[in-house]
Amino acid sequence: MSQVSTSQELIRTSLPLPSSPLAQPALPNWLTSLPGVQVAVDRMGTAEFRRRLLHMSPALIPAGLPWIPHKDVWGPILVTMVILSCMVGLAIAYLVGPLVTRRNEKSWMSAVLGYIVPVLSPLLLLPGHGELGLMTLQIVALGDGSATFGGKMLGGRRLPWNRKKTFSGLICFTIVGTLASTYSFWGEIRPTVSWGTAFLICGTAALCAAIVESLPIRSNDNLRVGTTALLVGMAMSAWIL
Repeated sequence: MSQVSTSQELIRTSLPLPSSPLAQPALPNWLTSLPGVQVAVDRMGTAEFRRRLLHMSPALIPAGLPWIPHKDVWGPILVTMVILSCMVGLAIAYLVGPLVTRRNEKSWMSAVLGYIVPVLSPLLLLPGHGELGLMTLQIVALGDGSATFGGKMLGGRRLPWNRKKTFSGLICFTIVGTLASTYSFWGEIRPTVSWGTAFLICGTAALCAAIVESLPIRSNDNLRVGTTALLVGMAMSAWIL
């Protein structure tokens, strides 16, 4: 092989493929300089890291709600916020889709819709029970999101029923999902329900959702995780409260 051919081959093989994480635009320097961020990016790829941030960020929306005096989040204001949030979320999904789409994934709009439906359904259809929607949001956003971070960062023993998932991811999902959802559930329904009761309801919902997330099913898990969390939370609430 000539020297020219060898040089061309080296250049060709060094170029990133379109679906490769290397083809993704670089993250801002201020973000990668934060502790642990670069390690997470190296282990899961730039696209998946962006996807996890977008997946988990909606959990911040109701963070201060427990400390704002209100009777119930349901009502005209909530309906308006829901409509606007859906429009903004779908617009963002359309615009940033190429930056967060996984390899061999044609579109992530189904993942967005699977995220929205179980979270917003109880807020719109169950007036007076905003705690169920907030619980579901936290489990889907932070529970499911932390499973990926935990599995990639901690690694460890694989699940016997799904070799692509780890016990560390399952445990992170359960712990983070339980704590985050308990905070929102208790904050919305206190003082009629104690922290311990909210913890029991939300912990059961988070554990069941974590198990469902770990199943070897190829389709996007947002819908089944959110639906499981909502139904288990409703059943536990009806049984305990």
